[in-house]
Amino acid sequence: MIKNKPVQHQIHVCLISDQPMPNLVPLFLEKPDKALLLVSPEMKAQADRLKNIVQPHGIAVEIREIASAYDFGAMQQTCEKIITNSPNAELTLNVTGGTKIAALAAFQSFYFNNRRIVYLDTFHNMLVQLAPENDSIPVRDNLVKVRDCLRAYGMNPLSGKNPAPVRRPGLHDLARLLTVDSGLLGRLNNAIARCGKNPAYATLDVNDLGPGADELVSLLEGCGVAGRVSSTGLNIPSREKIFFCRGGWLEEYVYWRVKDLGLRGLDSAMNVKVEWDGKGRRPTENEFDVLFTHVNRLHLISCKAGNPERETASGSRATEALNELDALADRAGGIFGRAMLVSARRLSDYDRERAQKMKIFLVEGETVNHLRDELLRWIEER
Repeated sequence: MIKNKPVQHQIHVCLISDQPMPNLVPLFLEKPDKALLLVSPEMKAQADRLKNIVQPHGIAVEIREIASAYDFGAMQQTCEKIITNSPNAELTLNVTGGTKIAALAAFQSFYFNNRRIVYLDTFHNMLVQLAPENDSIPVRDNLVKVRDCLRAYGMNPLSGKNPAPVRRPGLHDLARLLTVDSGLLGRLNNAIARCGKNPAYATLDVNDLGPGADELVSLLEGCGVAGRVSSTGLNIPSREKIFFCRGGWLEEYVYWRVKDLGLRGLDSAMNVKVEWDGKGRRPTENEFDVLFTHVNRLHLISCKAGNPERETASGSRATEALNELDALADRAGGIFGRAMLVSARRLSDYDRERAQKMKIFLVEGETVNHLRDELLRWIEER
């Protein structure tokens, strides 16, 4: 009688660190039957996040705690036990994560037992096989979506009404007008500000808008956010439409420019509110203007239509925006996150230099009209 060969389950053994992408990408690329997460007590929360993201993709997850990520011998014993207890499994060690000591200990165990070892080369977008033979697999697809990426870094998108916006007629022309004519943009913002804080509606005097008012009013009407109530009166009938007029137009314009790139597998979102993991009565919340993932990197775009040089407690609005964006890009995307500031007005030389030092890609003033080219240049940067 011919005995059937036992089914060989594919298992990825992952070393958990505070950077989740090196483990998520190979899992989503190869889709093993199971992920075995080796985690120190300090990284338990990170392992739980990965489990919650990976399991819905049809991958079973086991979390196995190790006493210390710096105990070479204990890590070797753990790996030897995994190998011994999985004689019929196709084991793959992902050596990208974890501490150097843990990674070296695990590498030695798997290498001398002739088991497969891989490493994610994020610079060249390759999954490199180190053993038993050298090989490499290109990572061309965008495997990690925006919401999974945020959750992997402990930022949980809040549920609520956040549908993809409908492209408004004339939006492109409105963005062109307001980024070319900063004076008109300032007069529009000031006119809305005079209506008070968070009004239910706003009625503007068209004469206050000055030169360019007629074209602006026509475009706002075309976008469906305002309408004339008299020869000089312009009504903005809701908070949502007031938000659009005082800067939401720029967010929507940027969102559609991203969508229009037509890049394979690109996943995009706008106005995403998140709540951070953590203890406390009032968890920290943030809102992102525009986000997208491309080839498994999170790209964050902050959009500012106000006066960047207006003074604030931290210096200027531009300084404040750069500091916030720098912190959020690190928190929401880790070492793989990338940040861009799109400002409808030009920044000072000081803030422009700060953006460069922070590695924040800046698109400002009239350059916003060439946003598609700037986005492609940003994406292609290493």
